[in-house]
Amino acid sequence: MTERNIRQEIDDFESHYGYDTTFMRELLETSPGGYQKFDAFLPMAHHNEKLNAEDFWVTKLAAMRVADCGACLALNVRMAREAGVSKELIAAAANGGSRLEACSKDLYEFAAATASNEVIDSALMKRIESRYDKGALLEIGISVASAVVFPTIKRALGYTQHCQLIEDIT
Repeated sequence: MTERNIRQEIDDFESHYGYDTTFMRELLETSPGGYQKFDAFLPMAHHNEKLNAEDFWVTKLAAMRVADCGACLALNVRMAREAGVSKELIAAAANGGSRLEACSKDLYEFAAATASNEVIDSALMKRIESRYDKGALLEIGISVASAVVFPTIKRALGYTQHCQLIEDIT
């Protein structure tokens, strides 16, 4: 793919999601090889074959709340909407998880603790292991780990210094 086509894809993404893609353009300009590797990583950020859409987005939004100060969380809210996840579930997850139903709340707390590198409460771990097989747990790990990549890159560039409120999702 030509650099012109890549720039067009970045522009289309920015336009579609209302998300500032400056860091992507800068990566492409300053390190085409680095951008190529970043682009190869993108499918991992949306890998989802074991979890249902609701569980996938609960994990992603929980991790984004830990790692991000607004823009990436807002992007993921838009993506969850686009995936057909209910506004109620998205709002509950994007606002800290306290209004989630018990199973989703457990998953939210598990994903948030994983993203925060906290010790997982043994009772919570038992509940999670009773609901999810090894493949699903690995997928949760991929979801959480990949969520922190984008805000980390932006933070390294100084682009996440000020928190931003996400749009009304209720």
